[in-house]
Amino acid sequence: MAAQGSGQASDYLSDLVAFLCSTFTVFTHLPGKVAQTACMSACKHLSTSLLQLLLEADVRQVSMGALQQFNLDVKECERFARAGPVPGFQGDTLLLAFIDLRQLLDLFTQWDWSTYLADYGRPTCKYLRVNPHTALALLEKMKDTSRKNNVFAQFRKNERDKQKLIDTVVKQLRNLISAHQS
Repeated sequence: MAAQGSGQASDYLSDLVAFLCSTFTVFTHLPGKVAQTACMSACKHLSTSLLQLLLEADVRQVSMGALQQFNLDVKECERFARAGPVPGFQGDTLLLAFIDLRQLLDLFTQWDWSTYLADYGRPTCKYLRVNPHTALALLEKMKDTSRKNNVFAQFRKNERDKQKLIDTVVKQLRNLISAHQS
């Protein structure tokens, strides 16, 4: 429920990335494909674990500040992937392990719902990797967070407007999901 991000990746994630860098440095004696597979597997596991952490049932509320901090953590993971911890990857191949998270976070941090809802299902969609169920689950965690944190927030016009917007997007996502299940 952070009000805003800290401006840098979380300490635990920075430590994890440092550990991965040192681990993959020792992999230089392994055959290239083995090191690449291990590195890609580690990145995919990290990406999946971060997404699961965000969607975990125990996490009942998520503030925009918390999402901004989470975004910084994912950027740290992407920086690690771009650095080429293991030689032999073509271009940004390793970065693809984080594409689902990147698109989800871009959707929320840029609040680009009109694009997502208009383009959903098209092969050229900007947020092709964002599952509407995942987006809905995360959006539900953002509902009413300001009201629950501050007794007087319900009297602020911009907070009421924000909640109305979230409610509208939730309704549109539910309609989108229903329409594509038929």
